Amino acid sequence: MTFNLHIPVLTYILLGTCVALALIFCLYYILPLFRLGRWRRHCNEEAAPLDPDATAASASIVVYSRDDVHGLERLIPELLGQDYEGDYEVVVVNEGESAEVRDYIDSLQMAHRNLYLTHTPDGARNLSRKKLALTLGIKAARGEVVVLTTATSIVKSNRWLAEMMRPFNNDAAIELVTGVAIPVEGEDCARGRRRRSFDFIADCATWLTAALRHHPYRGMEQNIAYRRELFFNNKGFSRSLNIQHGDDDIFVNEIARADNTAVQLSDESIVRFDGDIFNITYGEDAARRAFTGRHIRRGARRRMAVGSLAIWLWIIAAAATVYADPTNWLTAGTVAVTGLAILTMTFLGWRSAMKSLNGRSLLLTLPWLVMTRPFRKFYYRLRSRKGHNLTYL
Repeated sequence: MTFNLHIPVLTYILLGTCVALALIFCLYYILPLFRLGRWRRHCNEEAAPLDPDATAASASIVVYSRDDVHGLERLIPELLGQDYEGDYEVVVVNEGESAEVRDYIDSLQMAHRNLYLTHTPDGARNLSRKKLALTLGIKAARGEVVVLTTATSIVKSNRWLAEMMRPFNNDAAIELVTGVAIPVEGEDCARGRRRRSFDFIADCATWLTAALRHHPYRGMEQNIAYRRELFFNNKGFSRSLNIQHGDDDIFVNEIARADNTAVQLSDESIVRFDGDIFNITYGEDAARRAFTGRHIRRGARRRMAVGSLAIWLWIIAAAATVYADPTNWLTAGTVAVTGLAILTMTFLGWRSAMKSLNGRSLLLTLPWLVMTRPFRKFYYRLRSRKGHNLTYL
């Protein structure tokens, strides 16, 4: 091989394409991932007691349950022991009437006057039972802000509520706060666990980085809060009552704006959720979100797709470049440098995102997972179309 600066015009164009694709990948796709770590550090540094002269907004924690008495036994004591400067209550809303859930809540109400229970009627038809349950819980709530979670959630910090309420108390313009919920670490041991871990974190990174760029469009059912008045001003879930799901993406897409939404990523605000069958539930949730994703704006979600597309286009351009001028060190070196830049930024960016969101540590599988993620997203879109009867009512 030789080092020759005089190369054909076509080779120059192909080399320029390789460099441009590498820059697009690194600057447009990878750099926003580092913002997650910076924002988490910012939230932790901001985590100080509320100003004594400030008045903390009242809060209602609405817990959605599907006869999950064991989850409630784990969660409710943690919620009742929250260290929050303002008034708060816990409203458990169960899907249908359950004697076990009622007996458990009754056993706690004598000692905790801020604990309440409601349930959906057993005969409810032709509407989303979860949306009905949340609507009943929010109507029963008396706080200025409703903080939503589920019986599958695990809250380890007694400052969780204070952290989720901090943006509301510090800025009167904030009407919606999105938090994060992560599967319990180590419970998913089934085949494909690395793929699921990456896809879950990639999903979170997509909507979180969009929110940090002032384009919020979704949240997580286990950890989200909004002003009660905002819910009623939007007429609740009325625009999507014919869809079973969408309470934390379609609805959030309706009410979230750049100036009224905050992201909370402090250590104490992060919630875990029971993931002992995550290998099954993730696929179901991904298919549901692929369906509801048709009803929300797509612009903020395209950044992740661009990254994977850039890698595939770079591979094609790199192969064409080497084929066009196979004996030139300049050509091979340029291709190698751009490829190394893509690999290095992939490792650094995604490992930073995984660490920021308490995800599984990944290394050698990262490039392949990034490249193949669009195919998995396409699979879930196809799956959601076949499950039409499970998404519309």
